Amino acid sequence: MDTIIKKKKSPFHKYIGFISTAVFVMTLIVYTIWSYNAPSEISISKNKLQIATVEKGFFHDYINIKGKVHPHQTIYLDAVERGRVKEIVAQEGSFINEGDVIIELENNELYQQILNSEVALAEKENYLRNTKINFRNDLIQSQKNVIESEYQLKRTERNYKQQERLLEKGLIAEEDYIKAKEDYLYQKELQKINKLKAENDKLLQETTMQTLEKDLVKMRATLTLIQSRLDHLKVKAPSSAYLGNIEAEIGQSIQQGQHLGILYDLSEVKIIAEIDERYITKVKKGLKASYKYQNHIYSLIVERIYPEVKEGLFKVELKFEAEKPEDLHSGQTTQARLNLGNPKNALMLNKGNFYGETAGQWVYVLAEDGKTAQKRKIRIGDQNIHKYEILEGLKPGEKVVISQYNLLGDYDQIVFE
Repeated sequence: MDTIIKKKKSPFHKYIGFISTAVFVMTLIVYTIWSYNAPSEISISKNKLQIATVEKGFFHDYINIKGKVHPHQTIYLDAVERGRVKEIVAQEGSFINEGDVIIELENNELYQQILNSEVALAEKENYLRNTKINFRNDLIQSQKNVIESEYQLKRTERNYKQQERLLEKGLIAEEDYIKAKEDYLYQKELQKINKLKAENDKLLQETTMQTLEKDLVKMRATLTLIQSRLDHLKVKAPSSAYLGNIEAEIGQSIQQGQHLGILYDLSEVKIIAEIDERYITKVKKGLKASYKYQNHIYSLIVERIYPEVKEGLFKVELKFEAEKPEDLHSGQTTQARLNLGNPKNALMLNKGNFYGETAGQWVYVLAEDGKTAQKRKIRIGDQNIHKYEILEGLKPGEKVVISQYNLLGDYDQIVFE
């Protein structure tokens, strides 16, 4: 009987499974590393993309700004006198010359006040006239009394001296002498009183007349002032300007100080524009701007920069350097080009939507054969509404994909179909 001899297994047989697994894992790792490092790519038709050529030339650093026309001066029309609107003489939007009547008011109370003042002035003038006559008569009487007292003084003095000589000779009684002396002394004192009264009457007349004259001057000035208020019932243009809105109606009662309308002095105008705050460090006073209006280019200059920033915008005020359009209107919207600096020699690339997707950090640059485009880092400097200034990463003549980056994603390479 034959004996079955068992065949011995190789000692490596039991390791075959482990080796196979290790080889598989290593293969997977190598593939993963290769896949990670291998350039990613996307295929797309070139016709779907916008391609621009890098150019070298003069880069004009400017921005387009939007603003509104503002008048050189805004004049508010307010009522100086209260009253009722009698007539609206001027029309809104028309040019008003200085002194032209715009609105006419009426005020019966003011009319009555003027009439009362005129009557009071007439009475005062009549009183002054009568007072002058009375003072003149009193002064004449005082002067007459002085003359009369001087005459009587001379008579009594002569009689007194005569009686004195006769008394010395014993020709008259002493009583006659005493009476003559008393008459003389009386007339002497009376003359002093009459002179003093005449002087006082003259002084009183002068002071009283001065006071009355001053009162009369004040009354005349008051009447003139009240009469001038009549002129205020006519609302006039303080200077030549265009008439804006009128805020009054026929028959409307107007109070003192009430707003009635507005005037726009467009002899000179300014443009106030709002600019994105990212340009605030570049916008300086004295920068030039150009404004195209009806096929004519007008020159502007930055006159003022407002310090406030609101909602990401700041304001600048520009004025025309020389001539200006004749038919601009207050509030009219304008588009101007503001130059932020002098032209400079630089590499330039047309604007596209790639900036919004890549933040200007990289672009796809076409290969020389035009079949592919590779991702490349770049650095952008200034920009205007049409072009970017390229500081690094591109060369003149190179072609760059500038559109559809939202479809291209973040691949390393584009393969054109």
